[in-house]
Amino acid sequence: MEILILLILFIVVWAITSNYLIIHDIAKKKGYEHNRKIQIISMLPFYGNYYVNELPNLKPHVTKEEFDYLLSPEVVSKKIGFVFLALLILTVILIPVSLMVYVSFKNNFASTLMITFIVILIFLVHQGLVVEYAAKKGYEGTLPGLIGLVPIYGFIHYANSPKRRNTSKLSIKATFSIKNILIKLLINAELTLLVVVVLVPVIYIFGMAFSPGTSTIPNTIWPSNPTWNGFDYLFNSPDSSFGKWYLNTLIIAFINMIVGTIIITGASYVFARYSFKGKKAGLLTILVLQAFPSFMGLIAMYVLFWKFGLLGQPLYLTILYIGGAIPGNLWLIKGFLSQIPRDLDESAMIDGASKVKIFVHIILPLSVPILTFVAVSMFMAPWMDYMLPGYLLNVPAPGNSLDQVQEQWTLAVGIFSFINGQYDLNYPAFAAASLIVGVPIAVIYMVFQRYLIEGIMAGATKG
Repeated sequence: MEILILLILFIVVWAITSNYLIIHDIAKKKGYEHNRKIQIISMLPFYGNYYVNELPNLKPHVTKEEFDYLLSPEVVSKKIGFVFLALLILTVILIPVSLMVYVSFKNNFASTLMITFIVILIFLVHQGLVVEYAAKKGYEGTLPGLIGLVPIYGFIHYANSPKRRNTSKLSIKATFSIKNILIKLLINAELTLLVVVVLVPVIYIFGMAFSPGTSTIPNTIWPSNPTWNGFDYLFNSPDSSFGKWYLNTLIIAFINMIVGTIIITGASYVFARYSFKGKKAGLLTILVLQAFPSFMGLIAMYVLFWKFGLLGQPLYLTILYIGGAIPGNLWLIKGFLSQIPRDLDESAMIDGASKVKIFVHIILPLSVPILTFVAVSMFMAPWMDYMLPGYLLNVPAPGNSLDQVQEQWTLAVGIFSFINGQYDLNYPAFAAASLIVGVPIAVIYMVFQRYLIEGIMAGATKG
């Protein structure tokens, strides 16, 4: 019954809003766009239609055909569709918000979170309004943002400050309009929620890493008695070979990045710059290979590693990582290289440069963004992968005993073992290891951030 009532309410609001937009457009055409009384009357079904239609036209140059166009099926259907999508999005947002408000009245922790969220939201909107108000009076830079952090004072300060810019009172008044405040509320609410969604898990992982318990998942974001037990277990416990796992993964990542990038770049250069028989078929074959996920070939990989005596040896995983990365990255680099003018090659050849010199001194420097993006992607692959090493490294390598299997693992397999056992669970060690693993990844992204952004854009636009 409740769902039926909500559905009827949705349809009623949909119809009234659609009708208002259509009638309001007619009122604007007649010259009543700034008349508040007519805007309010336009919201009334039936009477609003009649009232607006009877209004005299203040714009004689507007023809009857223009009014007929506003009521044409094409325009009306677009407005109805737009209102439907807007209400649907609003409903999707309001339902979880309503649930959060309801839970906040029932739960003290949820109530604290809700109050904190509202306070932060009001604070951000206040600061945004102060900055906008100051900018319209000619005060820009960091100072208005800092002054806006002080509640109320920001408005008083800039209200008493002289204008540096010839801004109309109407423009300044628009800063404090209901529409502008609502827009800032929605934008800051979304940004605040995104920050919470991102930061809460990170803070929780930090809290778990310092948690005193081992076999239970912490039910608080931060422990009341933090300890270093998780980190101590990683490096000092006989059940942990964290240093060996880290070294295995780091070696694989560097080989994967350097060798894989060199091989893929060379192959991409050949496909981008040379014409040969079977080129199109080769590219299409490589493209088709991307459609098949790697786990489809796990049994074949296992058999091949077994036959060649490679099981339990982490170094040889680079063969699979590099081979699996070739199809997608080859097309990516090839598309970028194809956009580099061939005139550069021809000019260099006229000056006596060989193909190798052209590739090294012209093509590679121009391809730094896309090559950096591919290299970082290749470096990242072993840190995140569990399936391949978990399947191929759980067998003793030739000459090793079953007790040495643990030393063959990569980080993903080793860390997961902390929470995969039946009796020897250690969640703090799992969280501590996750934090340590995140360090090189964060450093790589920070160092190559500019190239990564350029590479992503290049890969998305170059064909």
